[in-house]
Amino acid sequence: MFKKNRKLTKQAPVKQEAATEKLAYDLQTNTDEIQEQFGKKSDLAIRFFEEMKMAVVYIESLVDNETIQTHVIEELNNQKAKLGATPLKEISLSVKKVIQIETSQQLKEQLLQGYTVILKDGERIAIAAETSGGDKRPVSESTNESVVRGPRDAFNESLMTNIGLIRKRIHTEKLKIYKCKIGTLSKTAVAILYIEGAAKDENFQEVKSRIEKIEIDGILESLYVEEMIEDPNGYTPFPTIFNSERPDRITAGLLEGRIAILVDGTPAALLVPATIGLFLTSNEDYYQRYDFGSFMKMLRAFAYLLSFVLPGFYVSILTYHQEMIPTPLLIALTGQREGVPYGVAVEIVLMELTFEILREASLRLPKTIGAAVSIVGGLVLGQAAVEAGLVGQATVIVVSFTAICAFTTPSYNLAIAARILRFAVIFLCAILGIFGLFFCLIVLFTHLNKLRSFGSPFLSPFVPYHKKSWMDFFFRHPWWSMETRPNEIAGSNQRRMPEESNNPHMRRRK
Repeated sequence: MFKKNRKLTKQAPVKQEAATEKLAYDLQTNTDEIQEQFGKKSDLAIRFFEEMKMAVVYIESLVDNETIQTHVIEELNNQKAKLGATPLKEISLSVKKVIQIETSQQLKEQLLQGYTVILKDGERIAIAAETSGGDKRPVSESTNESVVRGPRDAFNESLMTNIGLIRKRIHTEKLKIYKCKIGTLSKTAVAILYIEGAAKDENFQEVKSRIEKIEIDGILESLYVEEMIEDPNGYTPFPTIFNSERPDRITAGLLEGRIAILVDGTPAALLVPATIGLFLTSNEDYYQRYDFGSFMKMLRAFAYLLSFVLPGFYVSILTYHQEMIPTPLLIALTGQREGVPYGVAVEIVLMELTFEILREASLRLPKTIGAAVSIVGGLVLGQAAVEAGLVGQATVIVVSFTAICAFTTPSYNLAIAARILRFAVIFLCAILGIFGLFFCLIVLFTHLNKLRSFGSPFLSPFVPYHKKSWMDFFFRHPWWSMETRPNEIAGSNQRRMPEESNNPHMRRRK
């Protein structure tokens, strides 16, 4: 999985030499070298202080100019009377973080992270003050995972902001964060989060090992990381790593014993290990009463099954098993199809392709007209196709209801898998009838049984069977009864609640 970039490893000795190259004593030599590397007409800014024989270097597009002016330049001017005799490492600045730099490679890395570097003539070290800033999107409401009841905030593209959103929900020192950088050119910051005791230590070590083995020039989105660290399951349309842009969803996963992966520049986090129940569950199930949450869980699972089975079932019944249809309904369906030139299978495929094209068009169009075009286009095309005798009315109903069922799936990636499988089911049902449908279901279950997510079975808690977790897949238990974390995920600390609890519901059950 990690064999595509062998040329990068051959260049390791060159990187080592650059990393150990010390800064020069001469200030002009150091600034000239920096300017030569970044270009004389780039966004690199160098400000000299002749009286103090010092220079301040930063990249304008990555820093907060107000912070530099107030906490770096003004403070240096206020201390210029004593800075001539003061070593650089003893200078005090009122910024969040100050790092000592000894090599030119470290200097470049800190500049590219938004730090301001201070150089002094006659010293072979420099100090870097954290002044990162620039424009960033504020924390706003999630657009893809909306809820009726629950938190409204969502991740943005800032890694530290995203970590902070999780920290605000878990106030404990047991929340561990491991940060690293991947990408030889992008040097994208990645953070691995887990709760000590709740998560398995071997899972964290495996995630860390896979991420550190990634060899690529740049990481622009979390999918880059997702595809390079997932288990080698062969081809599968099903996602084995969960992603979400909601901090509460990721926090809930951490409390269950899962491990979160945050990528800088991406408004979504990854969660591993991921099982099928995670993709079919909405966090809102646990924000509503448990009876209504249970009903929605079962309804959503049934709707997902229909989203790829229903068109094939319609084709098989109408083509091979007409005796299973009630006579009045069969007469009505037959009457609707008079004059239709194509078979049921071709009819369904054409309508499904038309709907997929409309869906894609609505995503690519500007938001102000995208929704209107998709709704009007669907109504006009469907009505025109029926009136022209190209498709039957029942076909339009089946395709529309299938699309509605797909929209109930909380995970967009899992819904995409159903969209792909739908065409395979239609093809086999057109050839074998209802036997083709059952053949598809058997093959699908066998395939899902073979999938793994960081060693955990994708069908868990069904295979292997865990009674408590299995029940929670179909029903949303009351919070007072969910005493333990999922068996297949949790580490050494599997209990959510103490064994001796003052909760009256638990006392009554015992």
